[in-house]
Amino acid sequence: MRAILTFHSIDSIDPIISYPQDQLPRLLDGLKAAGLPILELDKLLRPDTRRGVALTFDDGYQSVFTSALPVLRDYGAPAHLFLSTGLLGDGPSSRRREFSGLPMLDWDEVEALHAAGVRIEAHTDSHPDLRDLADAAVIAECEAADRAISARLGRHPRFFAYPYGATNARVQAIAGRRYEAALTTELRPLRRSEDPAAIPRLDSYYLQSGWIQRGLDSGPARAYFAFRRLLRQIRHRRG
Repeated sequence: MRAILTFHSIDSIDPIISYPQDQLPRLLDGLKAAGLPILELDKLLRPDTRRGVALTFDDGYQSVFTSALPVLRDYGAPAHLFLSTGLLGDGPSSRRREFSGLPMLDWDEVEALHAAGVRIEAHTDSHPDLRDLADAAVIAECEAADRAISARLGRHPRFFAYPYGATNARVQAIAGRRYEAALTTELRPLRRSEDPAAIPRLDSYYLQSGWIQRGLDSGPARAYFAFRRLLRQIRHRRG
């Protein structure tokens, strides 16, 4: 099995985008017991890689620094953080910004995450639905994020995640020209061959049950994700 796992905030505040801090070690223990190594994206996406997972965090919530980083350090686990750079703070906590009601990182914390080995990637500047923007505006969103990350960290983002997972062929064509791979929210493991502009991920919302954490690579887990993916598709068509 190869899969990319998506997290947002590591806490118990929001029932949709939060993943409880105490469950993260349980999940990593389950991956180890299943023989699924935690890899960086560039290695996971190589054609000769047959097993493994990558950990990704979207948006830039402060809990990635305060709650996820200590766990990642304890397990020696690599991770990628997809930043919406315009949502970040750049000063003391009294000016800390929020997104979806949760506190965001400031740039000092992003730099500390980068120094600790977390790969910082692009997630646009203002987190819009890119399908609603003209091509020039999509490019501007990506360029603003890339410039900010390059200026602060001295490295250009190699990977991209679509805000809200919202994408179409036009947006994918733009992202595909800019990044090595662009990540969606399509709920499934990786297949042997994937379109690099439309890479699927497994959302942490579906990784909170103990049997999933202990058996991510099992037949029942695969069936569960397939069923949840089908429900998503039905809701999307009705919407």
